[in-house]
Amino acid sequence: MADGFAVSGYAVFQSLTAEKIAVGQAKLAKSGVVKGDIEHFRAKVAKCKTPDDFLKDYRLLKFALTAYSMEDQIQYPARIKQIFKDDPSNKSALVNRMTASGYKELNADFAFFSKGVKNLQDPKFIDKVVKKYEQSQYEISLGNTNPALTDALYFQRKIAGVTNGYQIIGDPVLFAVAKTALNIPQAAVTGDVKRLKQWIENKIDLKKVSQPAYVKKIVDRFLVLKDVETRQSSGGGLLDMFA
Repeated sequence: MADGFAVSGYAVFQSLTAEKIAVGQAKLAKSGVVKGDIEHFRAKVAKCKTPDDFLKDYRLLKFALTAYSMEDQIQYPARIKQIFKDDPSNKSALVNRMTASGYKELNADFAFFSKGVKNLQDPKFIDKVVKKYEQSQYEISLGNTNPALTDALYFQRKIAGVTNGYQIIGDPVLFAVAKTALNIPQAAVTGDVKRLKQWIENKIDLKKVSQPAYVKKIVDRFLVLKDVETRQSSGGGLLDMFA
């Protein structure tokens, strides 16, 4: 985090009740840019006759990627378009060779290979994508308060779907949170990937990642350590609670 972010990520995270998050998302959805993006998505997506109509529209594609917290992948258009269109039953397909779960989620939800644009004509599916977009944009907006909050909320939301250490290693955000929260040494990060996988699985009980209290403990530690990273003098008392 930059030195300019004096707001404690840990403190803000503790204040984020489900009601507060819902209100924040709803308010953001009505704001200028986000509202415009949603209106454009709803209007344009219904006119897509083929998967390529959707994939060649930069704004539609970026909206979808942002909804699935993969907006950084817009810089790899050929790869992401292939993943959208892949046959998921083909073990050698690119989508099945990617470790981050977001790729498979995009492929499965849009289902271009098996359904063409059928899901794009389904109001319930469009509502689902819009809701995910609103959630993702809200998490991004919290990063303006403290960048670590965006990563913390992403981790909290995605970790329940993880079944092995490779999925954490393959997801930059999940790994960044785990690396900080678990004090993974740099030697382990740059060493043998199989050993790193085992190291992570020894530190995170993957049988408990569906338990909110267990995940919150990891996220809390991550945020405290990120606060301390920025302000060494202010984190000591908070660290004691994790001792």
